[in-house]
Amino acid sequence: IGFFVNTLVLRTELGGDPTFREVLGRVRGATLGAYEHQEVPFEKLVAELQPERSMSHSPLFQVMFTLQNAAGGGGALSGLSVSGVGAEAGSAKFDLNLSLVATPRGLRGGLTYSTDLFERDTIQRMVGHLERVLEQVAADADVRLSRLELLSAEERGLVVDAWNRTEAEFPADRCIHELFEAQAARTPDAVVALHEHDSLTYAELNARANRIARHLAELGVGAEVRVGIGLERGLDMLASMLGVLKAGGAYVPLDPAYPADRLAFTLKDSSVQVLVAQETLRERFPVAAGVRVVSIDGDAGEIARRDAANLPVRADARNLAYLIYTSGSTGVPKGVAIQHESAVALLAWAAGVYTAEEMSGVLAATSISFDLSIYELFLPLSLGGRVILVENALALPSAPARDQVRLINTVPSAIAALVKSDAVPAGVRTVNLAGEPLRAELVDAIYGTGTVERVYDLYGPSEDTTYSTFTLRAAGGPETIGRPIANTQSYVLDAAMRPVPVGIAGELYLGGRG
Repeated sequence: IGFFVNTLVLRTELGGDPTFREVLGRVRGATLGAYEHQEVPFEKLVAELQPERSMSHSPLFQVMFTLQNAAGGGGALSGLSVSGVGAEAGSAKFDLNLSLVATPRGLRGGLTYSTDLFERDTIQRMVGHLERVLEQVAADADVRLSRLELLSAEERGLVVDAWNRTEAEFPADRCIHELFEAQAARTPDAVVALHEHDSLTYAELNARANRIARHLAELGVGAEVRVGIGLERGLDMLASMLGVLKAGGAYVPLDPAYPADRLAFTLKDSSVQVLVAQETLRERFPVAAGVRVVSIDGDAGEIARRDAANLPVRADARNLAYLIYTSGSTGVPKGVAIQHESAVALLAWAAGVYTAEEMSGVLAATSISFDLSIYELFLPLSLGGRVILVENALALPSAPARDQVRLINTVPSAIAALVKSDAVPAGVRTVNLAGEPLRAELVDAIYGTGTVERVYDLYGPSEDTTYSTFTLRAAGGPETIGRPIANTQSYVLDAAMRPVPVGIAGELYLGGRG
């Protein structure tokens, strides 16, 4: 913060978590030292320091504190009394200017602020925070800065409690595949999945998955057993993922398009005990000795002879459903272990947000090694929807079923490419975007296609089961990741892990059933 004392510009070091009394001492020392150079012109100071110049703010500092503590009793002229009446500031010279006057009744003053940067509500909260700081330091001048509490009880209740009141009922004792089985029983003849020119009904997909599950169960797959899925994108991939879950195991996605060293690392780190792959892809997956390999095409005859009926439940909601790896952008990729319960919580939230029309054509364009695939695949499967599998989002314009797509779930860079090439199908009504910052101009461009009615901004790390927060973005609206989804909590905390006031930067902490 910069301080003007006559013509002085001062800065105070606040590092080391000092007490307020120590801060006063530092300010006093800086002020006395500055008086030695009080006649240096401001322009020379700017020239010497050479701050980055910008037309958007003043050099050296943007926040000014003015304390008027000189006697202000007014002057006297013959036959005339003189006193100050104050003047309304017509414009703000700095981003913020706190002006205080010492009076017999205490300090009085106010904040002048740039309306281009701050809203009135923000400034009113800031004044309240300043009042609480002054109350605390008046009571104890030896309080450390880190212990000063800015939040009022009302504001703390808002950011800690009210915004995180997200409890909602969901089938916490069910597994992902049980939701699918229940839907298959309700709509056995409905088409559930399309890939190029092939399709499956709910009954056909359920039967195929059951046969794969029984084959895997005979190889020892059960609760907590990890099974690698190394298949090309298609209906066999979808059936195999369900088959692993039905057998009680947890699938480990192994996208054949991924680099060889990434696949080798995932296989070793996850300690898969069984690998499901196509015959032509087996050499892509260097499995350890003792790992059983199921060839989805080479063993097709044996698998086809298995019973197609549902298996007894072989896992519970607390068992591992899948093991998915982070990108490794911050170092070595991390394997994120997600239980059925967490995934079912996500699906239950989404079931209350998205409509049957949206579920009638969900584009599944994300690699199963990326956690957006959990939404794309298992949500429509559990709600009677239809999955439209394509190699990636940019392949949508050439997909035979492109006109059936109602919902696109992808990353902003992919939808930007589709919008730029005018390749968003006319039937698309909803676009979910996650994984990258979503800029306002892209939201406007998506709505500008004329067919899209809803654009959702979703945020969440793999460790929190795909999505943690969401918001329905409006054309011309602010850039925000919204509020927590059902059964999720989100807090913005400072370095001491205390909630920060509304609008103040901090670190995001997530919790909940995900």
